[in-house]
Amino acid sequence: MDQWDQLLASSEGLVQGNPLGMPRVSRTINQVQQLSEKMVSKVQHRDTTTDGLASARLLAQQGLNQRQLSKALSKFEMKPTYEDVYQTQHPSVDEYLRHVQQSTLLSAIQEAQKDAVSAFDDFMDECMERDWAQDRGRLVGQLMPIGASSKPQQSLPATQIRNQPAPLLLQGVNGATPMEAQPQRSEQANRYAEVVRAVNKVLVTGSQDLYDAVNAFLAACPEEDNADKKMTVHKAWVLLSTMAAQLKGVVSAPDRTAALVVGARAFLEQSYQQYIRSKLQERRSQGALSSSNTLDQLQAFARMSHQEHVDDKDLAWQVVFLALRAGHTGVAVKVAKGIRDPSSGVMGHSTFEEVLERWRVTGHSLSQQQRSNIAKECTTNLLGDHSQTGLKALQHKYRVAAHAVLAADSGLADQVAKEAGIIGTIEDFMWLKLHLVQPSLAASMSTSNRQSPTATSSMLSPPYSITTLQEEVLHWGPAFFSQDGAQPLVYVVVLLMSQHFRKAVEYMGDQAGLREHGTHMAIACNHHKLLSPEEQNQKVRQIIQQYGQDLTATDARLALEYYWQAAAVVDASQAVKEDLLRQLLIESKAYGSLLGSGGVGDPGALSSFIPDASERQRMMEAVGDACEQQGQLETARELYLAAPNPCAALRIMNRQLSDLIKPAIADEAAGMLPPHAKPHATPCMHYVCTPRRLQYQRCSHHLK
Repeated sequence: MDQWDQLLASSEGLVQGNPLGMPRVSRTINQVQQLSEKMVSKVQHRDTTTDGLASARLLAQQGLNQRQLSKALSKFEMKPTYEDVYQTQHPSVDEYLRHVQQSTLLSAIQEAQKDAVSAFDDFMDECMERDWAQDRGRLVGQLMPIGASSKPQQSLPATQIRNQPAPLLLQGVNGATPMEAQPQRSEQANRYAEVVRAVNKVLVTGSQDLYDAVNAFLAACPEEDNADKKMTVHKAWVLLSTMAAQLKGVVSAPDRTAALVVGARAFLEQSYQQYIRSKLQERRSQGALSSSNTLDQLQAFARMSHQEHVDDKDLAWQVVFLALRAGHTGVAVKVAKGIRDPSSGVMGHSTFEEVLERWRVTGHSLSQQQRSNIAKECTTNLLGDHSQTGLKALQHKYRVAAHAVLAADSGLADQVAKEAGIIGTIEDFMWLKLHLVQPSLAASMSTSNRQSPTATSSMLSPPYSITTLQEEVLHWGPAFFSQDGAQPLVYVVVLLMSQHFRKAVEYMGDQAGLREHGTHMAIACNHHKLLSPEEQNQKVRQIIQQYGQDLTATDARLALEYYWQAAAVVDASQAVKEDLLRQLLIESKAYGSLLGSGGVGDPGALSSFIPDASERQRMMEAVGDACEQQGQLETARELYLAAPNPCAALRIMNRQLSDLIKPAIADEAAGMLPPHAKPHATPCMHYVCTPRRLQYQRCSHHLK
């Protein structure tokens, strides 16, 4: 601080005096600073245009172009030297060179790694494109119509197995099969299939009694527009529907038999009513179409069978029988009351109209004594009377037929059946036979015979049961009923009426034109418990299973519906279901469609039949074990993957891999491969159970 003060005093002395003879400073420091700042401002505000023009003139004098020089300077770039990049902080030249070499090698390695990764990615892209092109070519070849030219695939030797894609998991994952020219399903078949799905749905939920399968199939099979056919499939369904409608609330076997008999008779009577109306429609001049009265229509129909004019009173017995044949028992009673025939006998202190009324009220059933009185009347007074001729003889035959129906006696029925004018068709014959089948009377007669062996009247034939009718139908055979095969449906209807449901289905299964209808009729009969006993239904099961097997190539899900019904026809045991599921998977290869794709995707068609996941898993594992034991490794592997049981699936994959590479390794060990064909690296095989990797079961690449 003292020095600073001395310096300031010295400077002031310099300004005030001149002891050393130096020039005098006329300005202070502040003034000098102000002048310097003023000069700087003048320099900054100097016009640069003048300087630019001056520089341009100077460059022009030297032969240089200012614009070209400016462009050259703008593109000028200074490159760093090794000293700028690498700090030359090494004590010797050797260390400096070693450092430069290491840095160069490191940079080269990094560039090589980048090139290798890029080359590998390009190689994998080429492999994926090549595999996709091959798969696309195979798919296009499978979709080509029959007759299109396609190159057959050549089999490769085991030595080339490593260079060819051999997918192990792709085939059958989605259930895709070669789509050859398959006939399109008819509308009839599609309607039937919808009913089968509904039947399976109620079967799984256990509510079979709430669904009327027969009526559903009937609605799915409309009537054919073909007047030449005497019997159609639609009429067969109507018969089965009429019979099944009588089973509601019926439990015991005898009651079920009686109910089915009533249903079959009702069908025949309804058909006869339609026949009468159609005949009256054809001959309007003789018919009573203007009248809705049933009696008038029956009398008009009776008159049509006679060429000459006949009084209605002379046709009384014919009208009575026609009324019974058409199911109009009330009309028959009304006509019987008006008969004034002196030869009409008394049956056990009761007239015919009284017995007929009692027979109508009791549901077409009379006591054994009453039936015996009717049989006695026929045997003693009617059958032995041959004095009648002409119209009276014909009426006498109708009178015997009416008594035979009430007596329900097989002997009298056989006598009536011989009359061609009375029983003229197979429907008439079956109607007469069904009136003989009365399980309640057979049971009561058997009880009375055990109590009193002499109680049975000699006028009555032995009871006629449904078993007897079945034996007679089978004895006559299809040729008798179907006119040597011309009308196969007539024999089917006869079998259904005789409650031979299993035989009817089997017969339809043997007929090419009825196999489809027979399959669904078997399902309907089984739904209504008409195919018992179950141990005898093996052929029925084969019919349903064969129908489903024909669907495996086009619709595996629908095929499973029929396979499930085939199992239900036998006994619906777990073993049967597992066996049928195994067969379906082997035949269709539709693993994804039937078993599901796994995860949160499609659970598969099997889940509709087995909703419980744990139970479904047990079934898949059981079927997988069976397939593995029988050498069906592909099916077993897919079942284990869907279960899921990955350990078992990997075990099978390893076994398949061993079988796949063993021939190639053996050939290579024996020296069969040429030197240029040997791979530079061992193929790496990866199995990753993910949707993306599922297409690449074998990734074999060789880095040269």
